[in-house]
Amino acid sequence: MTVTKQVEESGLDLDLTYAVAQSQDVSDLRTAAEQFCKAHDFAYWVYALAGPDKALTNYPEPLVSAYAENRWHCCGADPLIDAIHQRHRALSWDLRTMPSLARPIDVSQRRLMESRWDVGARTGVSAPAYGRRGNAFEYAIASFSRDRPLSEVAKRHLEPHVQLFAAYFLCAAQHIFMKSRPPAAPTDVALTPRERDCLSWAAGGKSSWEIGQVLGITTATVNFHLGNAATKLGVRGRTCAVAQAIRLGLINPA
Repeated sequence: MTVTKQVEESGLDLDLTYAVAQSQDVSDLRTAAEQFCKAHDFAYWVYALAGPDKALTNYPEPLVSAYAENRWHCCGADPLIDAIHQRHRALSWDLRTMPSLARPIDVSQRRLMESRWDVGARTGVSAPAYGRRGNAFEYAIASFSRDRPLSEVAKRHLEPHVQLFAAYFLCAAQHIFMKSRPPAAPTDVALTPRERDCLSWAAGGKSSWEIGQVLGITTATVNFHLGNAATKLGVRGRTCAVAQAIRLGLINPA
């Protein structure tokens, strides 16, 4: 059996996947996502790229604003992202069973899950893609969702397809978003030992909860140190702080 025949029988639509790889700007990326939603009966999509800390989505503006304001994308605060990184590959999810996929969630995280439920993003398929070095700040996530459950057949079909989307998105979006890099942070940044510790563990892919367990401090304290470090480094977000600290030689993760 030829490779082409195998692809056809698997149900993968490579035209949609290649649309991501061929994207030249943000508009192209949005068009590819909308086409994928239409083809597979999804209502919402989001592309998120760590490092430049960028995201594209068609989620309602109130949810997008709340997500950014509460910094749910940072420090392991989003249970869905946490579950995806635990699996390290495509994940079919349903909000009714999410608590069993990730660690126990706090009040803020539960509010995020309820916000997703309220807008109708109740079930979906998400996938991560990691850069060549596998650093915590060098990854992308592609996620598609809707309000109705997915059949087991749909999950088997969509998981590899969304995984391909995430991989191609990482390559395309890094080029698009990083054409004009922000100015480098000053080289005389003075991080405290605890800030360096938190950044180093974060660079290894640890969540705030895991870092707290290692260092014997609370999750809130970990987030406090990571937030201070980001401010000193002149960036926003945990992943950008890790990236900048590594570039400046302030941490040297294994």
